[in-house]
Order: sequence, then structure tokens, then C-alpha cells
Amino acid sequence: MLVFNCTKAAADFFTVTRKGEKISCLEPAPHKTIAESVATPVFPNDVEAQENGSFQWQWVVHCVSIKRKKYLMVMDVHSRFCITLLAGKKGDQYAFLNAFESILKSTFHCLAHENGIDEAEIEICLDSYDSKVNTCAFHARSDRSVQGHLNDVHWHLERHCYEDGMLLDELDLLNFNLFTGQIPRNAKNRKALFFPYREFMRFWQAQIQGDNSAVHNSVHVIENEKLSNIVVLSDYRK
Repeated sequence: MLVFNCTKAAADFFTVTRKGEKISCLEPAPHKTIAESVATPVFPNDVEAQENGSFQWQWVVHCVSIKRKKYLMVMDVHSRFCITLLAGKKGDQYAFLNAFESILKSTFHCLAHENGIDEAEIEICLDSYDSKVNTCAFHARSDRSVQGHLNDVHWHLERHCYEDGMLLDELDLLNFNLFTGQIPRNAKNRKALFFPYREFMRFWQAQIQGDNSAVHNSVHVIENEKLSNIVVLSDYRK
């Protein structure tokens, strides 16, 4: 199950007014904070949690406008890996879900391929994802720590759009997502800096595919790499 926690800007994007009535896919959250929902997952009444191993993936969605183009930035709460995509029609959550899952799967496929996982194993991982993700929920809430990292991705997005050109097709967006996934992050519950793309791959290993997959070996190799491609914002922002 995917859970999309929407900032105020994202909540506005997923809300439309028709004949004076506000229509939205957002529903009340089961807990006040995302952390509470991570600790104690709650599923809709029509979802049998045991069927997918109580799998729940928490994301925060933010909406920004650059040069009259709207982008949705969707950040994984755990890994802080961000999926940035062009916003579709306002209030159309189905177009969003289709675009999001397409880029999400492309991102995993690219990272897995770069780390030596063969096509057969990649397909098994993607099939496992499809078997576990059969519904989603939208809530109006956010997280201060995640929002801080979203603001940083927004800065890089604006810089790219104004200096290098707008990101308008899926390949450009995929490359941008891979770039921001290499920026080291920190969080109050982490003892050291971490890389979103590493945590993203580890999540697939532990939550989606299982410890016995080739993804496990891939993550082990990644973990033993030297720290490279580190972006020091104090040097970069001039």
C-alpha cells in the first residue's frame, strides 16, 4: 500500500471545485504524524493487511511551480529518495499514480541495472512490488524533516530549469531523480550521513523482494563503495 502525505500545496493540487463543491481524493489520516503511522500501520477496511505482509510505503508529496509549469516532488519518508515528475491535470490522482509508478519502476530498474542485477531478477522485484501494492491513500499532513529535504530538491530543480532547461520528459526527470538521490542527507534518527539511493535500494531488499534476492548483494556492494559524488551545498550555492 502506498500512502501519499500531502503538503498544503499538494493538497490544493489534488482538490478541485465543481459546482461550488470541493472534491478531493484526500481522506483523514489515521494518526496525527507520519511517524505514528510508520510505527503502527493502519489499513482501510477493505484491505487485508496480511495479504501483502502489512506492507505500507509512506511518501510526502509537494507541489511547486517553475516557469508556469507545475512539478510534483514525491519523497520516500525512509530513504529520502525523491521522485520528481510533471504535474498533470489538477485533481487527477489517477494520472498522478500512473506517472509516479512509471518513474518509480524506471528508477529502480536503472539503479538495479547499474549495480549488476540481471533482467530476470529485476522483473521478479517489479512483480513482487505489483503483488504488494494494490491500493493507496492520500492524507493532508507532512513532516518537517522531510520538508527540509524537499526544499533542497526544489532548489536544485529551480536551478536546473533556469540554467540548463526545463525538465519535460521522463528520461530527463529520471536523470534528475538519480542525481538528487546521490546527495548525502542527514536526519535526527540517523547516526551519520546517508545516501538516498542506497537507502532506496535497501528498502527494495528488505521490504519488497526479501533478503535472499540479488538486490541484497547489490546493496552490500554499494555500502562498501567509497563516498563519491558528494555535493557540498556550501560550495555549490554561489
